[in-house]
Amino acid sequence: EDGMHYLKVLTDSIFGINQFVGTIPRKTRDGKSDVPFNFSQDFDWILVYSNSSDKEAVVGRKIERKYIKTDDFSNRSWRIADLTSQRTIVERPNSNYTMINPKTFKKYPVNPKRSWAIPKENFKLYYEKGSIGFPDDYAFMNGEKPFRRVFKDEDDNKSKPTYVSSDFMLREFIINLTTKTKNKAGNDEIDLLFGRDKFSYAKPEKLIKSIIEVSTEENDLVLDFFMGSATTQAVAMKMNRRFIGIEQMDYINTVSVPRLQKVIEGEQGGISKEVEWQGGGSFIYAESMEKNTGFLTEIIEADTMQELQAIFERMSQSSDIDFRVNLKVVKATLWEHSLDEQKNTLIKILDKNQMYFNYSEMDDAHVRESVSDSDYAFNRSFYKEVNQDG
Repeated sequence: EDGMHYLKVLTDSIFGINQFVGTIPRKTRDGKSDVPFNFSQDFDWILVYSNSSDKEAVVGRKIERKYIKTDDFSNRSWRIADLTSQRTIVERPNSNYTMINPKTFKKYPVNPKRSWAIPKENFKLYYEKGSIGFPDDYAFMNGEKPFRRVFKDEDDNKSKPTYVSSDFMLREFIINLTTKTKNKAGNDEIDLLFGRDKFSYAKPEKLIKSIIEVSTEENDLVLDFFMGSATTQAVAMKMNRRFIGIEQMDYINTVSVPRLQKVIEGEQGGISKEVEWQGGGSFIYAESMEKNTGFLTEIIEADTMQELQAIFERMSQSSDIDFRVNLKVVKATLWEHSLDEQKNTLIKILDKNQMYFNYSEMDDAHVRESVSDSDYAFNRSFYKEVNQDG
C-alpha cells in the first residue's frame, strides 16, 4: 500500500537513511475480489534499520550444518561452499584462469560469467591450507567444480552469525512471511484468548517470532513503542528475550497486560507449542504520571467557552504552553471563534513534549505532594543507579 512509502520517508528521517538495511514483504491475506480496479494488494512491508555497522552481527541465524569427515583431514570435519564469484572475468581479470588439481592434474576452466573467488596468485596459499578441494579427489563426490572447503572449527570460531541470503530466506524466513503470518492468524490468536472484537488486526505470533529469530539472541532486549495487543512482548517472553512495551490506549488494561498474564500462566496459543512454552517469567507494568495530558483531557471534555477560559487561565500560569506561541495574539483572538476552533487552538498551543512528568521532576515540591509514598519508593527502586559491583 502507498502508506509504506510515506513510512519509509518518515523512518529515514528518524533513524537515518544510511541506517536502512532492506525491505521484506509480508502476505497479509488471501486475494479479495471487491477491491478498486480489481487489484488486490495483499502484502504489507517490513522496513529494516540498524544502528550497527555491516561488520557486526545485526541479522543472521545459527544453522545446523552437515559436515564431512575424510581421511585427508581426519581431525577436522568440513563442508562444501561455493568457490565462484558473482563477478565476471572482465570485472576480475586476476581470477580468470584454469584451476588445476595438483593431485590429479585435471583441469577446471573458469566460467567467464562467474570468475573464481580466489585470485590466481592466492591459489597455492589457499590450497595448502586445505581451503580448496576438487571433486575428483573423492569417490563419493558427484560435483564437477572445485569447491571452497570450510572447516567446522572455522564456523565455530565465527562471532558473526550466518548471513541471511535470499536463497536461505526463501526456504524459511520468507516462506513464513508469505504463507504463515497472515492477519487472520493474529486475530484468531486474540479470539482464543479473549473472545471476539477485543482487538483488531493483531499481528500473528509467528511473524514476530520470524523477526526476533534473525535479529536477536536470547536475553536481548526487544523494544516496541506501539505494543497494541502485546504480541511482540508475548513472543519475546516465550523466546527468552527481555522486552519493553509502550502503549497509550485504554486496551492496555483489557488486552495487553491480561495477555502477558496468560503467557506467564502458560497459555498454549500462537508459538507456544513450537517453542515448548510452559509458562513462567514476569514483567513490571507502570503508568506515566499525567502532566499536560490532564489539560488535554479537560479541553476535549469541555462543553462551554467558560470552561475553556478557566483551563486556559491555568495553562497560562504554568510552563505548559509551547514556547513558540505568542500568547498575546492568542488571547486577543481566541474567544472570537467557535467552541471547536477554541479547543483546537488550545490543543495546538499545548506543549506536547510535556504530556507526562519526567522522573527528574519527582522531587519537585508540587509533584512530590501528588505522588504516594509507595509510588515514590517504587520509582526510586526501579530507576536506581546500579554501581559496577551490581
